[in-house]
Amino acid sequence: MRKFEVQAWNQYRQYAPILAVEHKRLVVETLTTLAPSDHPLEVSELADSMNRLIVSASTCQDSCDVLVVQGAVLERVREVIYGGVGASLGASDATRALAARAGSVSASLVEQAHDLFAAWSKSTDRPALSRFIESSDDVLHELDAVGEGVERVFGERFHLKSADVVGDFVAALVPSCVRLGMDRRKVMSHLAGALMGI
Repeated sequence: MRKFEVQAWNQYRQYAPILAVEHKRLVVETLTTLAPSDHPLEVSELADSMNRLIVSASTCQDSCDVLVVQGAVLERVREVIYGGVGASLGASDATRALAARAGSVSASLVEQAHDLFAAWSKSTDRPALSRFIESSDDVLHELDAVGEGVERVFGERFHLKSADVVGDFVAALVPSCVRLGMDRRKVMSHLAGALMGI
């Protein structure tokens, strides 16, 4: 998660400083202390899919992209994964505590990003759904492979299942999109197509 979190932190600092909160910095700092090198990731089954996700997210060009990609999508993925680890009997007490803290930070940032995207939507004539699809499509296409990799690497120890991660992510994201005035059917169609690689 370190590489995943570091990218989010750097993009928040560059494009959405309001989301570069101290609690997020502390999560990044803790993960960097625990895993100062990318080597464990690079030699794991997660390497290719995670690197593709990181590359896809790196294409964010402005604050709105970051609100959608990091705030609305990937922060919610982190929240779901941390929630799974935090509830796992296979994790140590320290790991569960860190996951609970990191998950709480992610949940808070999801809500902040939602409010900021809502404010952006009110300031433009462009439909929120159109911008959401444009910003999120590439990243969503990479998520399914990451979920499968997470299950292969951590599934047995932390009882993480790809279908559960994706399902919980979609179940949380759709109502948030609807609150922004997006059509539920169109949001579901976009997510299904992207996550299935269509």
